[in-house]
Amino acid sequence: MVFNPAIPTSIDFTPGVYPQRSYRSLSGVVTKRTFGNAPSQATLEMSFDNIPSAIANGIVNNYHYQTSRNERFTVSTTILNISTALQTFIGGYDNTLRWEYAKPPDVTIVRPGIASVSVSLIGEIRDPRSDP
Repeated sequence: MVFNPAIPTSIDFTPGVYPQRSYRSLSGVVTKRTFGNAPSQATLEMSFDNIPSAIANGIVNNYHYQTSRNERFTVSTTILNISTALQTFIGGYDNTLRWEYAKPPDVTIVRPGIASVSVSLIGEIRDPRSDP
């Protein structure tokens, strides 16, 4: 499934970290080992300001749908096209980065029929064959 509710007003992206483990010898020397060739636990926070309530409801419904099934999803190229750097970085995962909600969406009613929604996603490396 692809997350594509609307074009966000703002995006805050934090690239993931490489899985590493530090080992400290008795003399205090630290050695780090990196496990894997791609970072995980990337975060993507998006704000959708002053959108119609129907789109806000769609985001909340998507949250319920995805989390009740424990399914991950991709982020649409429409959202990624806002920033070439973001598109390049996320595209560098060879389509193995899958997103899930880090927490429920935060919905603010601006006025009747208009809302603002904040969404927090966390990205993990997944096998696209077993976690489409």
